[in-house]
Order: sequence, then structure tokens, then C-alpha cells
Amino acid sequence: MCDHDARRSAPRPGSRLEDGAAHGLAHRRWSRRDFLTRLGLAAASAFALGGVPVRAAGRTPLLHRLAGIEDDRILVLVQLCGGNDGLNTIIPTEDDRYYRARPRLALPRTTALPLTETQRLHPSLRALVPLYEDGHLGVVQGVGYDDPDLSHFRSTDIWLSASDSDVYVRSGWAGRSLDHLYPRFEADPPERPLAVQLGGLPAMLFQGAQRNLGMALNSPEVFERLAAEGRLYDTAVPPTPYGAEMGYLRSVANDAFRYARAVHDAASAGRNTAAYPPGAYLAHNLAIIARLIKGGLGAKIYHVGLGGFDTHAEQRDLHALLLRELADSVAAFIADLAAGGHAERVLVMTFSEFGRRVDENGSRGTDHGTAAPLFFAGPGVRGGLYGPPPDLGALDDEGNLWPSVDFRRLYGVVLRDWFGFSEEAAAGVLGDVLLTPPPFPLDLIARPATPVAARREAVPEGFVLHPNYPNPFNPRTTLSYTLPQAARVRLRVYDGRGRLVETLVDGLLPAGTHRAAFDAGRLPSGPYFYRLETGSGTLTHTMMLVR
Repeated sequence: MCDHDARRSAPRPGSRLEDGAAHGLAHRRWSRRDFLTRLGLAAASAFALGGVPVRAAGRTPLLHRLAGIEDDRILVLVQLCGGNDGLNTIIPTEDDRYYRARPRLALPRTTALPLTETQRLHPSLRALVPLYEDGHLGVVQGVGYDDPDLSHFRSTDIWLSASDSDVYVRSGWAGRSLDHLYPRFEADPPERPLAVQLGGLPAMLFQGAQRNLGMALNSPEVFERLAAEGRLYDTAVPPTPYGAEMGYLRSVANDAFRYARAVHDAASAGRNTAAYPPGAYLAHNLAIIARLIKGGLGAKIYHVGLGGFDTHAEQRDLHALLLRELADSVAAFIADLAAGGHAERVLVMTFSEFGRRVDENGSRGTDHGTAAPLFFAGPGVRGGLYGPPPDLGALDDEGNLWPSVDFRRLYGVVLRDWFGFSEEAAAGVLGDVLLTPPPFPLDLIARPATPVAARREAVPEGFVLHPNYPNPFNPRTTLSYTLPQAARVRLRVYDGRGRLVETLVDGLLPAGTHRAAFDAGRLPSGPYFYRLETGSGTLTHTMMLVR
């Protein structure tokens, strides 16, 4: 947890409307990045054909591991892009400071929907009330991270990578989770995608530690083409030189999308039976996900986004429309799954890159802030309000809320309680933040999964050298390895020219998983190697120091 007596550095220029040109530049950069992502250019090896994504990740060990989980659970991540205003989502209607800070934006107590004696729900979220009353909606308050970065793209990267704010990691928390547990997994890619992304979102989430795992499509029309024809492009072309070239390119594009047939088969078998709000972007994409789940696609993780939450000006009506789209779409999605008998195994989780500032600005909006609530929805959720209400009397120097809980703890809930990861495995993926008790209970999952380690062989057949975390790093990282039995081991670090930098371990160790910290100190940026030597052989991995 953060130290409330600490002082954050000055806010990043561009996080407030009053920053003028810097704010405009930040948004142009954000818009350019989003544009490039929609073209599939934000990730070096993404294959973009234009479409809703179906962005499919096939070879990450995390997703391979999830494919073997016996209870067949699914996670649907809904990203609220732009920074959702938490105070006008879960409203502290009994706190006069809220109304003083927001004379034009504050929601009247009489129109808000009751949750507790002191907090109410935005009226546009009415469609979620039945879920809350049935115990199927969990709301976690004050979610954020220490020393927050209020840049859209940097904070989004932090959430997708699950890294500290001063550490730059190029892999996503989902993509590397079982890179950590199954570093030797080199089987052929499966016939069906294990992770699917819909919409023009950043590619990092499914990026593994060693490889890029995505194929991107960027419009609903392309999904419908796959569903109808099982391919992206018709290869019947005019009998001309230009037509021959076009036919070749279309054939390459069709062949490159490995999972076209699987998507076609699932879309053909699945049917939507609930009434989704017409014309809603999120509803359309969630309807596609429901159709794929019902059709047996087999994916374990879906990622979809809803944009527009960067409400610097005229927030009141826009925010109400966005929250209504969120609530109506999620409610219809869960009803659709329930009608097909699939809702019990699907968990919906929302997140946003940051919240908004407590005080409204001069344009009847709010500027970039810090902590905010997020939702867990579905019959597998133990509903309720988690965490203390925001303390409007204890803000930081910039008028922002202090976070109550680190967002990575909620990812830990997903990995441990929903998917059945062991405590150690989850901490290996998300960092040491999981090794200390949470500030308040996070019993969000009604029926926690049996730990994967309890269902599988607890000790590997051979010794394992795990990918270091974080990677890239500056200047510290953690190296971990697992021994099937007691052994004499030596763990050494070498520079890019093969010169010994440091011997971290040299001795006899018992069976189990061990960790060693490496501090690069004043070493220069560049690639380094760490080598684990045992009587059974030697393993070597690469890591990158970035100053």
C-alpha cells in the first residue's frame, strides 16, 4: 500500500484540460497510437486485416495451461478506455465535500440508486441493480497503483503489463502468466484460439515474454464475413495481372488467419437469444463473444473495450450515456449466457487506466485522476461493495484520491480463485505485491477453483529456469527456478559479451522453487544472460536492462 505521507511528483503535463497545448499533444499522441493499433501496427508482428479483432493468442503457456483447466472457466475483460470517473459511478451521496467539489457535476441523492446508507450507484447503471441484488455484482473501490502515471498510453501499458509505474515491461500479464509456469512448452499451436480480442485495443495483454501472439481484425463486418464464409476474402478475381496479384494477397491473408475455420464453426453453432441494446458498440461485441462461447470456440480470455471515458468537458450527459451502454450491454450479455447455460462459468471484469480528479474543471468536466472502482459480474461472483469509500478529506497534493488497493491484487483474484493458480504461481506473474496480505478481504469469487498445482504433478520432471520478472528491468529483477529434488546449483549472470557479472547462487538447495534478486547497479543498458547449472544440465535465459 502507498504511504499517505509521501508526496507524488508533479503531474505529467497534458493530464489536465488547463495544460493547453500539452494536453492537446498528449491526446494527439494517444489518438495516433489508437489509430496505429487499429491498423495492427502498434505491435511489431501483429497481423492486421481490418476487423474486430478476432485477436487470437495461441502459443502462450498461460493460455495453454488455461486450456487444460477442467472447470472450463472464462474471463471477459471490459476496458473502459479514457479513464472512468469513479466518483460519479459509485457516488458518496452523504459526503458534502463531494457536492462542494462538483457543484455542476455532482449527482443528486434523489436520482442515484441505493447501494449502502452512504453510497449510491449512477442512475444509468440501473440494469446492473438486479445483478447486485442477486449477489452477482462485486464493486471494488479505490483501485489504482502507487506513483500513478496520468498519461493514457503509459497508464494503459501499466495495467496491461501489471508492472510498477517506474518499470517498463513489454509483455502482458495474461500472456506471460504461464510462460512462468511452462517455459519449455513448445507444442504446435492449437486448432482453436485460446484468447480473443475484439476492438482496436493495445496488443500488449496477450504478449508473452518471448514472442508476439496476436492476429488482429478490426471491424465487426470482418467477423460477420468469417462467420458466414469461414474466410476473410473471396479469391475469385478478374483474369488480369492485377487480379492475379490481388488473388495472391487475398490467399495469403486467408491462410495467415489460422483460426478462421474455428471462428466460423463457433459462430455458426452459437446463437444470441437475449435482446441487446440496439446500435451499442459494446453490446455488439459482447453479443459476438456470447455467440462464440455458446458455439464452443474454447477461448479462455476475451478482451473488449468501450471508449469515450476521457471526459474533460461536458461530462454529465456523455458519462451517463457511456455508463448506460456498459450496464445494458453487460446485463444483456449475462442474460444471453444464462439462457444457454453458460453464465456460471463466465466472469466479467471491468478496468480503466485511471479515474478522474475530485474537483470538476472549468469546462464542466474532470481531468485525469487516480483511483476508481471496478466491477466483477456474473453468477460466479460473491457480490457486494469491497473496500472503504473514497476519503475526500485526504487527497494528494494534486487533489487526487489515494488508492486503497493495487490493481494487481485483483488480477491475483482472477488467477488464483477463478482459474486456480497457486499463490506462488500468481506472485511469479504479478510480482511481490501479492506476497503481503491485502488491505481488506477480496473474497470476490463465490466458488474458488481448486489450485492447479493440486490437480497436476506438483514437481516438474526436470529442473526449470523461469523467465525473470520484470523484464526489461531497471535496475533490479528477480530470477526464479524450480528443482524437482535437492541438487547442487550455480546461478550466474553474464553480460552481452559473455563476461561473468555475478554469481548469485552456488550451493546445495532443497527441492522446490527458489528466487534470487539481481541488482544491476551501475551496469550499462543492454542484454544480459542468466545461467542455471545443475547436475542434470544447464539452462540459460536472456534479460534486458533498460536505463
